[in-house]
Amino acid sequence: MPVRGLPFDDVVSDLRARELAWLGADVPWFDAHTHIGHHDPDGAEADPHELIEALDVAGQQRALVFAMQEPDGYREPNAWVLRSAAESDGRLMALGRIDPNAPDALEEAQRCLADGARGFKLHPRSDAFGLPHPVVEQVVALAGEHRLPVLFHAGRGIPDLGESVLHMAADHPGARLILAHAGISDLGLLGPRVAEFENIMFDTSWWHISDMLTLFSTVPPGQIVYASDMPYGGSRFPSFLMLRCARAVGATPEQAAAIAGGQLARVVAGDELMDLGPALGTGNLGRRILAYERVISYLTGAAHMVFRGGDPTEPLALARLGCQAPEDGEHRAVLHEAEGFIALAQQRLGDGLNPIAVIHPAITAMVLVGTAEALQSP
Repeated sequence: MPVRGLPFDDVVSDLRARELAWLGADVPWFDAHTHIGHHDPDGAEADPHELIEALDVAGQQRALVFAMQEPDGYREPNAWVLRSAAESDGRLMALGRIDPNAPDALEEAQRCLADGARGFKLHPRSDAFGLPHPVVEQVVALAGEHRLPVLFHAGRGIPDLGESVLHMAADHPGARLILAHAGISDLGLLGPRVAEFENIMFDTSWWHISDMLTLFSTVPPGQIVYASDMPYGGSRFPSFLMLRCARAVGATPEQAAAIAGGQLARVVAGDELMDLGPALGTGNLGRRILAYERVISYLTGAAHMVFRGGDPTEPLALARLGCQAPEDGEHRAVLHEAEGFIALAQQRLGDGLNPIAVIHPAITAMVLVGTAEALQSP
């Protein structure tokens, strides 16, 4: 079966085409965050060929891949990931997933590197650890010796990673520490400080427009890398969202191209990173529009209801009502466009489709209103 979400994120195809036209042709894409596996307790699963199919649908070239949560340990799953990468004709590159609580954690990390891994994945929520942690420090030190990345889950379900990230970055300058999911657990604390630590990076595998604009405005563009989180979604929506946010804060196509893949290629090769300038700030984002913020707040509620298995009917209805505006209203055109996507989300909900089918049009509407002021025509 295809990657979850792949049949449904086509709703952004026309919008994404505009962003790709701005970016320019022949930009190589390199996804920093994809998984394969069949035993994750959350029920998600994927095979390597399904990731490659999703890359092809989006016209993307490469992805880092690692094991999903494996209740029985990571030795065999890591071996499968490494074999899959070796058989992918360069489309997939493996990260070894390490549980620092496992008695053989460091040995597994060393084994993965010997067999071709290009870094490590650590997941403090599903593998139940916090920072600081002595084995995590050892894994980061090992990555630093080889100038390779360590990708940390830094999304929902954990306390902040905090000062430990800064300490590890300073102590192991060769390691590239990538905080996944826009680093939302630490974005407010670390975002304004990471310019001092070029080896702290953030991936873009997240969906909320306020978080994403915070990421793109407070973190230097050279410290942001594109990511999708497949198979939890497809590849078209996250690439649209990344480009839209980059353009909204005033990034150049050259900076966006580096985020899309050029910088990650340097990370996994152990090369010096590109300096893409300072954080771009909020000056390009425009006015605060309360009508847009109302829609964003209701769509946030709807998305959280879907992710938690609840009924998003009411917040979707309120979001759509929030798009109402007088005929001569200043923001009517933007709200009308967003309303069309919310209506599609409602239709899909009523049709009883997979809940992920509801998410894509809903959060597309969120992105449209959240970036409208920055991208409005003169």
